[in-house]
Amino acid sequence: MRRPLCLLGLAFVAVLLLGSFLIPQKKTDYGRWNRESLTILGVVEGKEHKLSREKEVSVLSLGQVIVLKSDQVKSLMQILNHSKKDQSPAVGGNTAKQMRAYCKKNRESLCFPGTEDIEGVLCYLEGEEPAMGSLVLMEGKFFAFTHATNPGEFDAADYYRTLGQQGRLMNAKLLADDGGKNTFLESLYQCRCYLSLLLRACCPEREATVFGAMLLGEKGLLDGEVKDMYQQNGIIHILAISGLHLSLLGMGFYKLLERLRVPKLVDIILTIAWMYCYGMMTGMSVSVVRAFIMFSMKLAAGLLKRSYDLFTAMTTAAILILISQPLYLFHSGFLFSFGAICGIGFLPAVSGHFPKKPKCLKALFTGAWISMSTLPVYLCFYYEFPPYSVLLNLLVIPCMGIVLESGVLTLAAAAVFLPLGKPAVLPGIAVLSLYEKCCEICARLPGKKWIAGHPAGIQVVLFLTILAALTYFAKRMNRRQFFAGVAVAVLILALRIPAGLEITFIDVGQGDCIYLHAPDGRSLLIDGGSSDKSDVGKYQILPFLKYRGVSSLDAVFVTHPDSDHENGIREMMETYEENGIRIKMLVMPDVAPNSRNENYLTLAALAESKGVPVRFISRGDNLSLGKVILTCLHPQGGYENRDTNAYSTVLYLTYGDFSALFTGDLEGEGEALVTGRLARPVEQEAVRSDTGKSAENITLLKVAHHGSKNSTSDEFLALANPQIALISAGRDNSYGHPHRETLERLQEQGCRIYQTPESGAVTFYVKRGRLCVEAYLKSR
Repeated sequence: MRRPLCLLGLAFVAVLLLGSFLIPQKKTDYGRWNRESLTILGVVEGKEHKLSREKEVSVLSLGQVIVLKSDQVKSLMQILNHSKKDQSPAVGGNTAKQMRAYCKKNRESLCFPGTEDIEGVLCYLEGEEPAMGSLVLMEGKFFAFTHATNPGEFDAADYYRTLGQQGRLMNAKLLADDGGKNTFLESLYQCRCYLSLLLRACCPEREATVFGAMLLGEKGLLDGEVKDMYQQNGIIHILAISGLHLSLLGMGFYKLLERLRVPKLVDIILTIAWMYCYGMMTGMSVSVVRAFIMFSMKLAAGLLKRSYDLFTAMTTAAILILISQPLYLFHSGFLFSFGAICGIGFLPAVSGHFPKKPKCLKALFTGAWISMSTLPVYLCFYYEFPPYSVLLNLLVIPCMGIVLESGVLTLAAAAVFLPLGKPAVLPGIAVLSLYEKCCEICARLPGKKWIAGHPAGIQVVLFLTILAALTYFAKRMNRRQFFAGVAVAVLILALRIPAGLEITFIDVGQGDCIYLHAPDGRSLLIDGGSSDKSDVGKYQILPFLKYRGVSSLDAVFVTHPDSDHENGIREMMETYEENGIRIKMLVMPDVAPNSRNENYLTLAALAESKGVPVRFISRGDNLSLGKVILTCLHPQGGYENRDTNAYSTVLYLTYGDFSALFTGDLEGEGEALVTGRLARPVEQEAVRSDTGKSAENITLLKVAHHGSKNSTSDEFLALANPQIALISAGRDNSYGHPHRETLERLQEQGCRIYQTPESGAVTFYVKRGRLCVEAYLKSR
């Protein structure tokens, strides 16, 4: 049997996948401790520097964490200080080792109730840093990593759980430590800090952060603009310590010792030791672990005079990583790293279909094939793919050697005599400048992003199956058949099956954002803003739209110009060049000039400056999306009222027997006017003539003003008579929304109530006359 280890690895991965589906994952929520002042005891397992609010801070990664009861803090502080001074503490021992054994044995009695599952915390430190490996007592304000509440949103809790962290301790203070130290790890950390200072002294600040990320793994200090630019152009991988970096540096060190005629066994041992130390110094990411294991096996194979098999080495690395942490199977870094290696491994089988001349064309097809192997990962995690990244990587990857050699030479020269480092870094800076220029050019080209959306699991399986079949049968196929198969695979991955009418209430916290997708393929938003989530467009709205595969919005309605309804829309228009989602039309309420406040005027002016047409809507106007009809019920054209809530646009949607009413923050005089119109038969007849259905006995009501008691009166509810009510509000918001009075009125009306604070995003699907409701948090 060829490659039995590979079959074992496939079986192991299959078992892990099956187990993840059959055994429900426990989703622990530590949100109840948010903003609470906690005192924790833990071991320093990692240290790095990050930018926090544009200020550089030290961040400690603590493991074996115990959140202490308040009555234990003082006594443990005394014990730690005694342990540091090598005095006999009350626990019966005078070493750090005995202290740790005591804490481990008495964890339950020391631990604050409800925090037993917190085993790792990132501490944003103020003041002196403790040594690596020391047992420390820290105090600060705790912030839990939160789960995503919308499709497409980054799930920080799941990501950091894979890394063994459950939250952050902000403004942390070191109360005591035991004086212990892991000399090896602390020496590597001090070495990294020294090398970082050399880079800063030799390079401009912007380039220093890039070299720091590439050579030392200091991603936390990376310039934000550079990071975004590299990510949008699909070359972000060069900024992280990866297999490419480790292979270039490891092979360079191995060849250097070989030229110095170091015995082969000693050469291999020293190279492996060098790679391990370098990996530990830079954080030992999953891609570094993979490269370290595979490269070590390659060196060992040469020493033992055995043939090196790429797939066997890759499988060995994957099994070892997954045994240590099975959750890496769902980690983007793990999947990207091993996906790229699979693409490289299968190249010999398919390269016969690539042009042999010229070499640049052959390299282009090779790069495209490797990109194909990671395409499902791109779409599953980022929902988009930058096509020009294939061309960029033809330049980027070959030039990486120059950048790394320049960086290493700079560090070596500066360590001997600081002024020597400045000329040594110039070639690397020149290459980085070339990268930036190429990224700027690609950013101006049409089709710079392919927003395909998140593929379903079956689509990924079919894609991989086709790719595997193409690889296996490549030699029996002609070039046309091979590339036809590749095109079919990509088409299957990008296919989006129509789901009828979709209405999703995105969880934006204290605000509103409603996504509508009509059966004819057109999409629009009603509002998009938040008063308690910063950068709501970047972190909630845009990821959701890309997850759904939306590259353009046919219309965006802003019901009124309050920031919790429009700041995300403003953000999307300002960053259109980067986010790639086009807004075709901005729709605002047609109110009197003296009712248009500064926010209203600024938003309209921004739209016009970005080339987005602005349409003003008033009562009686409608928008037809095939069989979906949106009719404006309020305000009347030229309506005058300085209360922005009162002139909120009210939209009535009909689609067959389904109907919905979207009310913005309607209250006061505005709600009274709408209620009065609904109560008059002549008004109902006017609505029926426009939509074919009267605005009563509606299916779905978007409850006005986040469930405020000043909206959604008994009279209004009696006339609308909704079956389902949806409330969009922030968790534990300072307004107390939704108010108890509103909930009681809705319950008395017999409504089924959904709330985004409890359910996350809520999606309503209407297909073939059937209504299906999906609450994001309850469906996971």
